[in-house]
Amino acid sequence: MKNIAFILFIALIGCKAPTDKTVVSNSAELEKLKTNIDSLFNSQINENAPGASLLVSYNSEMLIGKGYGLRDVNGKHPITSKTNIRMASVSKQFTALCILSLVDNGILNLNDSLNKYWDYPVFKNITIEHLLNHTSGIADYEEYFNKNWDRNEIVENKNILEWLSTNPSPVFEVGKKWEYSNTAYLVLALLVEKVSGKEFSSYAQENVFQKAGMENTTFFNLAKPVEIKERAFCYDKDSLGNWKKIDGFYMNGVLGDGAVYTSINDFHKYNNALQEQSIVSKDMHELIFKPSSMILPEDKKYQFSFLKGMDERYAMGWFLTDNLALHTGSWNGTRTIVVKEFERPLTIAIFLNFASSDTRTKLVEETYQLVDKYLKITANNGNK
Repeated sequence: MKNIAFILFIALIGCKAPTDKTVVSNSAELEKLKTNIDSLFNSQINENAPGASLLVSYNSEMLIGKGYGLRDVNGKHPITSKTNIRMASVSKQFTALCILSLVDNGILNLNDSLNKYWDYPVFKNITIEHLLNHTSGIADYEEYFNKNWDRNEIVENKNILEWLSTNPSPVFEVGKKWEYSNTAYLVLALLVEKVSGKEFSSYAQENVFQKAGMENTTFFNLAKPVEIKERAFCYDKDSLGNWKKIDGFYMNGVLGDGAVYTSINDFHKYNNALQEQSIVSKDMHELIFKPSSMILPEDKKYQFSFLKGMDERYAMGWFLTDNLALHTGSWNGTRTIVVKEFERPLTIAIFLNFASSDTRTKLVEETYQLVDKYLKITANNGNK
């Protein structure tokens, strides 16, 4: 009887329906996908120029993780899955996680008024949540510092806080509209420092990056530079059409709204940590993708084809629709994007170390189409 039971057990295992993970591991279709992705990226990225790194993750498995082009044009060093690239505004989700960790520990409340921490008129009626979801109406620091700052000096967060203490006029009344705000997120970074007693980058390292397994990820302040392993330099073309490093930009001392350097390998670990809800408490993780702003006006929405007809809102460093979360990053010499679906455990991340929004758009649009087609084919094959 024991032998018969064992045989039946083996037979049942052999007949088990394929899981998501076994479906996406279909080797022939996966090789086709990789070939098509290579053709797409090679059509947009010159092997002797700045380039891009790509992550395609499904069900916690890295289907594709590789680089194209160079992280250092002069040194001819290629971009790989280990290359650390400047994230620009994709960094905002890590700033939000720092805030959520402090809420977790009972140090902050999302409904706290900023006047509790700084008695400045500019912060009147603004809460932490207003900053997080871009409904604070707080003034734009970039506009002011572009006009009034000596560009031989590096701007840091403390300089912007000093300016905010002069009560610059708001963009709109608190909570009445939605307007994307870099100022809001650097104030959040300042708040982390004020209540934790630690430098923002150190707090993020201990409470977010390490918990997510991101061993080589960091915030970077040009005024207090640290070594970044396998760093991709940021590039743009000069007047003669030659690639030029532009990492010395005078606002590269600002943290919170941007300034994270990470790799595809580290971002994959982070993506899995989000999936496993292992960075902050379960309650805080549930807030990450819970929309807290009003529906975005049409002219503020992303225009990617896979978002057509969808309403967009904002939460904790992510733009949200009913079925996915995403965020782009645009800064001097870098363009990034992350797309994360809810119904399918799919994440696509593309990081560029040169300033071309058109290239980013083409790459994410066509990568999404290729991956979507692949997942539908393999799911159908698995159901046969």
